[in-house]
Amino acid sequence: MDTKLKKSHKLTTIIITLCILVPAFLITSLYPRISTAMQHKQKEEYEEYLEDYGHDGVEWEVDEQFLNYAMEASYYIYGGLLQEATGELVDFRVVDWAGWKNDYQYMEEMFAYSATYDHDNRTTGTGKGNLNDSENIGYLTLTFDEQGNLGENIQVEEIGNNNVWIINHDDYTYHFKAMESVEQYLRNVRAYETEKNVEINEEQLKPKNFEITFALREDWERDMVWLVDYYNVYTEGLMIDVGVVWIMLAGILFVALMAFVLPFFKGLHTGWEKLFCIPFEIIVGLGVGAVAGFIGMFYAMGETCMLTEYPSFEIIDTAIGGNVTYGALLAANMLGWALCFFVEYIVITSVRQLLFRPIYYLKHRLLLLIIFRWIRIQCVKFFKRLSRIDLREKRNKSILVVVLVNFVIIAGACSLLFFVAYVTAWYAMDDFYVIMWILTMLTLVVYSVALYIFLYNYSEKLYKQYNSVLNATNQMAEGNLKISLEEELGIFQPIGDSLEKVQQGFEKAVVEEAKSQSMKTELITNVSHDLKTPLTAIITYVDLLKKEDTTEDERKVYIDTLDKKSQRLKVLIEDLFEVSKAQSGNVQMNFMDVDVVSLMKQVKSEMEDRLEVSDLTFRWNLPEEKVMLSLDGQRTYRVFENLISNALKYSMPYSRVYVDVENCDSDVRVVFRNTSAQELDFDPERLTERFVRGDVSRKSEGSGLGLAIAKSFVELQKGKFKIEVDGDLFKVILTWKK
Repeated sequence: MDTKLKKSHKLTTIIITLCILVPAFLITSLYPRISTAMQHKQKEEYEEYLEDYGHDGVEWEVDEQFLNYAMEASYYIYGGLLQEATGELVDFRVVDWAGWKNDYQYMEEMFAYSATYDHDNRTTGTGKGNLNDSENIGYLTLTFDEQGNLGENIQVEEIGNNNVWIINHDDYTYHFKAMESVEQYLRNVRAYETEKNVEINEEQLKPKNFEITFALREDWERDMVWLVDYYNVYTEGLMIDVGVVWIMLAGILFVALMAFVLPFFKGLHTGWEKLFCIPFEIIVGLGVGAVAGFIGMFYAMGETCMLTEYPSFEIIDTAIGGNVTYGALLAANMLGWALCFFVEYIVITSVRQLLFRPIYYLKHRLLLLIIFRWIRIQCVKFFKRLSRIDLREKRNKSILVVVLVNFVIIAGACSLLFFVAYVTAWYAMDDFYVIMWILTMLTLVVYSVALYIFLYNYSEKLYKQYNSVLNATNQMAEGNLKISLEEELGIFQPIGDSLEKVQQGFEKAVVEEAKSQSMKTELITNVSHDLKTPLTAIITYVDLLKKEDTTEDERKVYIDTLDKKSQRLKVLIEDLFEVSKAQSGNVQMNFMDVDVVSLMKQVKSEMEDRLEVSDLTFRWNLPEEKVMLSLDGQRTYRVFENLISNALKYSMPYSRVYVDVENCDSDVRVVFRNTSAQELDFDPERLTERFVRGDVSRKSEGSGLGLAIAKSFVELQKGKFKIEVDGDLFKVILTWKK
C-alpha cells in the first residue's frame, strides 16, 4: 500500500510539473515569432503614421508636476492682482513658508501666461510672454469660481497638429490632483498657525473669480513637458495587436483548468497537500503577486522581443556571443513564466478547496482565525499559569512576568494610538508626538515599577494569610480541634470561616460519635438484659421440669411460667425486628383515607379490659366530626396502642392520662399526656431509642421499643413525633399536615 502511494505521489508531481513547464516553454518558444510579428506590425503602423501626418506630426506628454507648479504659481499671481485691485497688502507668509515661491519663480521664468481677476464688476489682468509663440504647443487653463473652487474641467488645448495629452491621467484625475493643491494650501495655513502661534486669514489668498492660462512648451529640465518616443510608447500596443494577450490567457486558463480538474482523479491523491493548505490571507497575497508577475512578464516579453541586438562580452578570455545572451534571456523568461504559473496553480487549488469545503476552509485557513486561536491558547495557558502560582515559591518571577506582559500590552496600545494620531494629523508638530510618547513610556515605566512593588507586598501579605490557613488545616488534619483563626485572613477569610465551621462540625461529630458508641454499648447491655431475663427464666424452669420429684401441680405452674416467658421473648424479638425495619425504611405502607377519631375509639375499645383494671383515669377529648387523613390504618393503630400502653406502664398510680385529638386549620395533632411514676432526669428524646425505658431499673414488663416503633411509623407517614417533659409531666405530640 505504501509503495503504491509513493508511486502515486511521484506521478502526481510529474503531472503538476508538466502542467507548469509546458505552457511556460510554449510561450517562450514563441518569442522569435512574436518579435518578428511585432516588428512587422510596427513597420506597418509607422508607415501609416507618416502617411497621415508626415514628419511634422509629433506627440507631447504633460506631467502632473506641471499642474502642481501651475497651481502654486497661481496663488502668487492671484495675490498680486488682488493687491492691485483692492489696494490692500496681501499676506504671502504661508506660501513663502511652504516653499511655493520657488515654483512660482520657475514658472514665471520658463512659461508664458495670462491671468484675469474680477472684483466688483471690474476686471484686472496681468501676463507674461507671448501665448501665441510658435514654440508653444498648447495651453493649460485653470478657472476658480467665487467660492475658490476649480471649475468642472481643467482645459488642455492643442495648437496645430500637436497631440498634447496628460501622462497616465484622465481629466477627472487631473482635476482631483489640482484640488489636492487647494487642500494643501489650507493644511499649510493650519500648520503655519500652529508653528508660529499666529492667526492667518486663509480666505484672503485663496483664488476667487480668477482665471489663468499657461502656455505649454517643451521642458526637459524638470521633465514636465516632453516629446514622446514613438517606438517605445507603442511596444505594449504592438504586443496586443499581434495577439500576445491571447497566448498568455491560453496558458493561464490551461494551468487553472488543470489545477481545478486534477484533484477529481482520486488515484492522484492531490489537491490537499501541505503546499496547497496555505492560509487564506497568504493566498490572496500570492494571487496579487501572480497578477503582478504576469503583468511583469508581459512587459519583459515586450522588451525581450523588441531587442534587435544582443550584447556580447568575454568572461575569463571566453567570448560570449549575442546568441548565448539571447538564450539566457529566453531561459530567464521561461523561469519567470514557470514561477508565475506555479503560483497560479497554488492559488487556484486553494480556491478550489474554498469552493468545495467552504466552512472547513474558512475555519482552518483564515490566518486571522489561526492567530486568534493561538493568542487565545496562549492567554489560557498564561492565566492557567497565573492560577497555579505557588505562593510558597517563585512569586517574584511570576509577578515580574505579569508586570512585563502588562507593560508590553499597554505600551503597544499607546504606541499604536500615537502612530494613528500622527498619520491622521501629520501637519501638526512632529516633536509633539515624540515628546508625548516619551512621557507616556516614562509614566508607564513608573507605573510598572509601582505595580511590581504593590503586587510583591500584596503577595507577601497573601503568603502570610495563606500560611495561617494552611497551618490551621494541617493541625486539624493531625487531630487538633482547638485551633483559633483570630488574625485577619483577607481573601482567605471565607476559608477561615469554613474551617471554623468544619472544626465545630468535627467537635460535634466527635461528641456524637462518643455518644453513639455509648448508646451502642448501652443498647447491647439493654438488649442483653431484656433477652437474658426471659431466657434465663425459661432455662431455669426447663431444668425444674427435668427433675423427677416434680409434682403435677408444680409442673403446671412451671409450664405456665415457661409459656409467659416464651411469649414475652417472642414479642420482644418481633418488636425488635419491626422497629429495625421501620427505622431502615424497609416497610411497605398502605395509605388510605383514615378517620383519626374513629381509629382512636377503636384502640380505646380494644384496650378496654386493660384500661378498666388499671388504677389510671383516662380523659378522652375527641372531636365530634370526622378527622380524615391519608394514613396507614394498621401502623397508626399500632402507634396509638403503643402510646396508651406506655402510659399504662409508666404513669404514676391513681393519676390521670389525657388523650386529645385536635383538628387545626393546617394540621391534625394527637396529644398524649400523663404523669410519670419515675423522675425524668434524662433527655426525653432518648426514650425513642431502642431498648430505652422510663424505668431505668428495667424491672417493668416493657421492651423499650414501643416509643421507637411509634416514632418510626409516624415519620414513615410524613408526620412529626415530639416528646415534651415538664417536671414529671410527660407529653407526646403527633402532628400530620392535612
